[in-house]
Amino acid sequence: MKILYDHQIFSIQKYGGVTRYFCELIKNLPSQHQFNLALLFSDNYYLNGNFDLIKKKNILPDKDFKGKHFIKKKIYSINEWYSKYCISSDKFDLFHPTFYNSYFLKLLKKPYIITVHDLIIFKHRNVSEKPDFTISQMINVINHASHLIAISENTKKDLIDILKVNPDKIDVIYHGYNGIISKKNTQNRGRYILFVGRRGEYKNFKTFVQAISQLLKREKELKLICVGDHFDSEEMIFLTELGISNQVVALTIGDDELNEIYSNALVFVFPSLYEGFGMPILESFANNCPVCLSNTSCFPEIAGSAGAYFDPYDKESILAAVEKVIYDNVYAEELTRAGQNRLMNYSWTKTVDETLKTYSKVL
Repeated sequence: MKILYDHQIFSIQKYGGVTRYFCELIKNLPSQHQFNLALLFSDNYYLNGNFDLIKKKNILPDKDFKGKHFIKKKIYSINEWYSKYCISSDKFDLFHPTFYNSYFLKLLKKPYIITVHDLIIFKHRNVSEKPDFTISQMINVINHASHLIAISENTKKDLIDILKVNPDKIDVIYHGYNGIISKKNTQNRGRYILFVGRRGEYKNFKTFVQAISQLLKREKELKLICVGDHFDSEEMIFLTELGISNQVVALTIGDDELNEIYSNALVFVFPSLYEGFGMPILESFANNCPVCLSNTSCFPEIAGSAGAYFDPYDKESILAAVEKVIYDNVYAEELTRAGQNRLMNYSWTKTVDETLKTYSKVL
């Protein structure tokens, strides 16, 4: 079987769950299957860590500079041209586009499968990230696909309810995880609560911080560490008005340090209103970090009994769940053990095996 993957998500994302998913999928394909990743240039973090995966170049420095956005647009155009060239060559059995731009539809002669990670753009129209596709393009790509992969039952339900997709056209295939990370204690950051990821509207960050602000004020040595982008001026004003700006830290770090941050946290909190899967849940499980999370979306499906749940719209519910984990050591240890057991349900080998079954079904 010969599978063609296109450039889209690797031209857009430097970090992110979607590029991680495709890197793991391609990297773990059995040797009897061939692939081509139609990509010439990318600064993607996960791709750069797999030099044997593809011969491509990163020509952009990490630092921002004047004109960088213009250059990235040019690189996107070059990569799209190369993807079109590979599609037109027709030297593959199956196409698996990595995002929802519909540029390929008029060129493609072979069947294609699309992986749908979430329908956040339909549920929260004011998401902070500008998508590199239109809603009409996304609907068009989904409707014309030979088959769909949804990364959770929750995403499958959304496809059926919102876009009226035939359930028989959708296979649910969960993400995997690379294995257990050994606990590290190389830095002493004190006692802290952990938040990981973007902090846009649907991520529910402000409600979460308001909920735990009284806890931080009561425990002056307790911190909140936020892994992601640095705080902007609006966020700094928000934290200052709450009186906790000196106890909240933003870190931009790589995977190795992230594992260390997880392993030494009192609790990881995931207050998001909506996710397609929630990879940080598995990252917490792998690093023996108890998880406190929303009772909405896909979270109960992914975490099962290994999470302390709260109502993400209720600040008292959030605070009570967090305090229960950080003050009840027995309960926290129970969650940690349950997380280790839950993690055994997720492996990239299983993800690839099930994806190949879907490929074969279509062919």
